[in-house]
Amino acid sequence: MRKLIGLFVFLTFVGMQICFAQTREITGTVIDKNDKSPLPGVSVLIKGKSAVGTATDVNGKFSLKVNETDVLVFSFIGMKPQEIAVRGKKSLQIEMEPTTEALEEIVVIGYGSGKKIGTIVGSVTKISDDKLKARPSANAMDALQGQVAGLQVYTSSGEPSAASSVYLRGVGSLTAGNAPLYVLDGIPVTSNVMTTMNSNDFESITVLKDASATSIYGSRAANGVIYITTKKGKKSEKAILTASGQYGFSSLANKDICSPMNAKQLLDHQLKYNIISQEKYDEYSASGVDTKWVDYFFEKNVPTYQVNVDVTGGGEKTSYYISGSYFYQEGTAPMSDYERYTFRSNTDSQVKDWLRIGTNLSGSYSITRNSGYTYQGSNSLNGGIFGTILNPPYYNPYDEQGNKLDVIPGLNRYSPDFLLKKQPSSSNRALFNGMVYVELSPLKGLKIRSQAGMEAYDWRSTAKRLPSYPSSLGNGQTTERFARNVMRTITNTIEYSFDINELHKFTVLAAHEGVDSKYQEFGSRTSGQNDDRLTMLESGTTAQLLSKDYNDDSAYAYLSFFGRIDYSFNNKYFADFSVRNDASSRFGKDNRHATFYSGGLMWNVKNEDFMENANFLSTLKLKGSVGSTGNSSIGNYDHLALVGTSQYNTQSGWIVSSPGNPQLGWEKQVLSNVGLEVGFIENRYRLEFTYYNRKTKNMLIEVPVPYTSGFETIMQNIGEMTNSGVELTLGLDLVKNNDWFVGLTATYSYNKNKITKLFYGYQEWPMPSQTLTYKVGEPLQFYCAKYAGVDPADGAPMWYVPGTNETTKEYGDHLDQATGYTRYAPHSGGINVNARWKGLSVSADFSWVAGKYMLNNDRYFAENPAAFAGYNQSKRILNMWEKPGDRTDIPAFGHVMQFDTHLIEDASFMRLKNLTVSYEIPKNWLKRQNVINAVRVFANGRNLFTITDYMGADPELDTNLAYGAYPNSRQYSFGAEITF
Repeated sequence: MRKLIGLFVFLTFVGMQICFAQTREITGTVIDKNDKSPLPGVSVLIKGKSAVGTATDVNGKFSLKVNETDVLVFSFIGMKPQEIAVRGKKSLQIEMEPTTEALEEIVVIGYGSGKKIGTIVGSVTKISDDKLKARPSANAMDALQGQVAGLQVYTSSGEPSAASSVYLRGVGSLTAGNAPLYVLDGIPVTSNVMTTMNSNDFESITVLKDASATSIYGSRAANGVIYITTKKGKKSEKAILTASGQYGFSSLANKDICSPMNAKQLLDHQLKYNIISQEKYDEYSASGVDTKWVDYFFEKNVPTYQVNVDVTGGGEKTSYYISGSYFYQEGTAPMSDYERYTFRSNTDSQVKDWLRIGTNLSGSYSITRNSGYTYQGSNSLNGGIFGTILNPPYYNPYDEQGNKLDVIPGLNRYSPDFLLKKQPSSSNRALFNGMVYVELSPLKGLKIRSQAGMEAYDWRSTAKRLPSYPSSLGNGQTTERFARNVMRTITNTIEYSFDINELHKFTVLAAHEGVDSKYQEFGSRTSGQNDDRLTMLESGTTAQLLSKDYNDDSAYAYLSFFGRIDYSFNNKYFADFSVRNDASSRFGKDNRHATFYSGGLMWNVKNEDFMENANFLSTLKLKGSVGSTGNSSIGNYDHLALVGTSQYNTQSGWIVSSPGNPQLGWEKQVLSNVGLEVGFIENRYRLEFTYYNRKTKNMLIEVPVPYTSGFETIMQNIGEMTNSGVELTLGLDLVKNNDWFVGLTATYSYNKNKITKLFYGYQEWPMPSQTLTYKVGEPLQFYCAKYAGVDPADGAPMWYVPGTNETTKEYGDHLDQATGYTRYAPHSGGINVNARWKGLSVSADFSWVAGKYMLNNDRYFAENPAAFAGYNQSKRILNMWEKPGDRTDIPAFGHVMQFDTHLIEDASFMRLKNLTVSYEIPKNWLKRQNVINAVRVFANGRNLFTITDYMGADPELDTNLAYGAYPNSRQYSFGAEITF
């Protein structure tokens, strides 16, 4: 027995030795086959044991305990995976080569799981983060100009914190909102996120255009959806630290504002028409002064700074992304700048196999100073932009050392800089965006998710008139305003995905969502401060009652139930259907609910058997969809008759402040869409074509009512409009190999806007104060007198009599008529050229708009010498009519300019919106150290040149009447990005 026991112990010991001998450590290095550089972050897993593995370090090295029979799987994004058996090997040298097949992107377009972009029935366009990061602008939407067919983006101001106006597939409403719905990681938010958040945190921006993609959002989706996805970490990935910084400088993109005359030209003109005497002419001519007032008002080479730091990575169960940034940009106009701090933390954790939780949290704090003389719609001739630019150039505003004087000699007016310093104003905003979610997967294919999100901000504004302000010495004034907005969203979804015989694939979604938003604002003002050092509210002696524009307390809410079914057969035929019921507090109780539907079909023709031998064809898809969406972008209480207080004869009393309309309901749109996607030769040549028709009915319009009612307008559901058009996207990979890539992408869109029904049976409703008119059968267009030119016989201006070809010299309101010049541009597009050679890359983004018109109100001041004789005038005045027989469009001196079509200008333009040149240092240069993984240096340019016939300050303004605008700037920046 003892012998048997001894033999058993001996065999057990030997067996354990054999087993231990089979587990050993293997090391290796993974490099890029093309440039032999190490590849960090490559996943190394034991086949069949997905929980056992590692990742390569910054030098591409790894070590792992393995058994002799194991097989290692190497995988890395953009590289072909490899499987290597370890038997008999102690170390490995792995060379990975780029895959020739592009990974199919996952796109999040709404509620539930993301979809592969090739399976999406709707019309969507995804913009990746390389178009968004490291731009010398706080506004992320500015980078999308010209990038998406059907999307028009205008940045109407050079003010550093300026937001963009955005239109998708035209304008669907006359007086309700036309802005798209912004969604951040599944939570509806305001457009503030595009300027107050760091665009380096954006993974992508997806534009949802047709009903198949947007109807699931129902309310507020009538104007499309801008879906923002922020960056996330990856599980089982070592921490990657990225730091980047850039410095830039800005100057005006267009310095030729109004094309003012130089000193000699103006003096000759003023002498000729007896505006100045010969004595003054000689005096100013002898001084030799020729001030460029545009250079005096606007600063050159003002700085921009930006710093970003982020850390991303993950463990076996949890991934994370954490970032922080600082941004500062000084404006070209005096006393304007923008400063912003941001923070973001995104985490995702697979707590159990059936339980996943996560948070996306971000915050920002921004400080804004807006120059008081640079708001669109303000062209005061007493110190503003145009009051300065049109100053006579023979006055000298500088002292002998070149410093700006507080009082400008000759003009005897205070300088704009001096006045602004005596009237400082600024605002700050603390913004929080947060989302937390819990997701259960109790069964295969079943996901139950609940998420809660919040967007909240506090905004404070301080505006002062110092006691030393010249026109009110010893009587300072301080105005403080405070606003708080909180929007909360709760979304609950149940999604179930399953298949039948792996041919029929279904995804069914049911959901509930609730949104409530509350806005509060109040303000206070005191005056009587007598010391510049004591200017707070309590230092004043007199309090002033602020108007209702400074005080507000309002709220709105939505309650929604919706569902969606997605179906596909054998990756050939795809269909989706959605339904959503929305209730909005903005409508009367009998019309508060509305139901929206959509359906879409797609045929993947390339996957048909009869296309098997069409090797030249990579993609061929046909799409179609139709559906409805709703618009509720009106005031929160337009449906209610409200009372308020007012003062009459120093006594407070009650008034009816709003007429209300209890029958007010949803504005509805029906959008149909057909599209074609084609790709040739491994998708190197791609074409997307889409036709759409967008019909609006029950339009929300401010309908005029008789003044005897006590009101000017009342909001009603009446009127109809259509937008129809085509969208075209062309992509060409002209050169594509291991060393070189040259590609071109071009977008084009055409939109035809037409009003089809108005109120009270009217065929036209003119609005002379806005120089616009509604006209059935035509688009929204300009309304004013039609200029017929100058009579060569006497130099008098002439106008066309409405409805005839006859002309008259008697100007009056009776000459106003529809002009045919459209308010919104029908044509838009862009061109992107992208080239790479090894580590060097160049990207140029051009955007253009055609058929855009604006009434240039600035010319009323700059080409009106009889009305503004003491100011400088445009050089165009030199072509003024002087004698019988002269043919010109400038009337004889003495005629006052009128608001007519000769002020309406073609503001079509093409702009080099962004130019980026970058170089990534070869990885083998970094081999001698193990801290820095990658280094990229770059240079950016924005608004580098503009081609336009528009004579005003900036053709990019989104307005019908342009005056006193803050023009966009031309920017250059340089920076570096280092990955650790």
